[in-house]
Amino acid sequence: MTETLKTLAERDGELIHHWYIACLSSELTDKPFETIIYDTKIVLFRDQNKKAVCLLNKCLHRHAELGKGEVVKGELHCPYHGWTYNNQGLVTSVPSEGDTQVKGKRCQKSYPVIEQDGVIWVFFGDSEKAGSVKPWVFPHAQDSSWSHYFMVTDFNNEVTNLVENFMDVPHTVYVHKGWFRNKGLKKVPITVETKDGGVLVTYHQKDDNIGVLIRPLLNPKNDPMEHTDHFIFPNTTRVDYSFGSNYKYIINSSCTPVGSMKTRVYTYIAYKIPVIGKFIKPFIHYYTRQVIEQDVWIMDVQGRNLNPNENWNFQSTPADEPHLQIERLRSLGRAGDPRVYTTEKKSDATIWI
Repeated sequence: MTETLKTLAERDGELIHHWYIACLSSELTDKPFETIIYDTKIVLFRDQNKKAVCLLNKCLHRHAELGKGEVVKGELHCPYHGWTYNNQGLVTSVPSEGDTQVKGKRCQKSYPVIEQDGVIWVFFGDSEKAGSVKPWVFPHAQDSSWSHYFMVTDFNNEVTNLVENFMDVPHTVYVHKGWFRNKGLKKVPITVETKDGGVLVTYHQKDDNIGVLIRPLLNPKNDPMEHTDHFIFPNTTRVDYSFGSNYKYIINSSCTPVGSMKTRVYTYIAYKIPVIGKFIKPFIHYYTRQVIEQDVWIMDVQGRNLNPNENWNFQSTPADEPHLQIERLRSLGRAGDPRVYTTEKKSDATIWI
């Protein structure tokens, strides 16, 4: 008997009923934008009021990809026979029917959309549940005293492993050696707190610091570094570094599930550096891109050994407590268990880096 393999949507269960980033606002211009979420092709375009619209990327007529068509006066035209769709997915024109066509009798599936903070979110599950959850708000996106930008990266791995990687300190001395940290066998006490649908990790290492390449910019006074990692259910991480009262650096990553072992990550970088902050963006961008590409590589190295339809029997250590708590919340979320928001646990551990 041939084993039936489950799709990512089937394996993720109730996790599909959340907001996921479809594209950056800057990517959606006067042309359609095509992408994939949960193995489903979707197309986005702007209507006459410049509001973002999201439809299933398939013409009702002969199933051509609508995203290969064009947008005219806020409506999407199929490239095959010219069927035209409005901002609700209603077919407003079928050229081959001439004057006999009945408008509004055909309708393609549409998805709820929210555009904020420079990104476009799509609710991919049951649209009736869209109002029960809200998309993530990127910190300081509207604050002119902060510099910020997005980077978009494709990974050959799945969301759970990615968010664990983004909050994993021990790997930095190996994967990011020389860029982020160097191995020093330092003892670092940590506190891991699971609460309100999140996992917060606080590092109690007074002598810790960020990589030597970027330290002169982010911590020129060599102030003590405050470092926290935060997982926000279901798919977001926020990493904060503070150096005194004026120097701040945030790495905020939101993961969009594309398909089995395929994820697109939208990384929001925000930093506050007095006087020169806006002028050093090219260097900060170069630095963060190099670090992210190193994570792309290691996630691919891991992903090639993972079968998504099998249980991953990882062997864990006390340093993996944040990962175990993330896995617990994601597991509750797949089952639609409300305890994902009420589960609480707080523990202390020690890691060596």
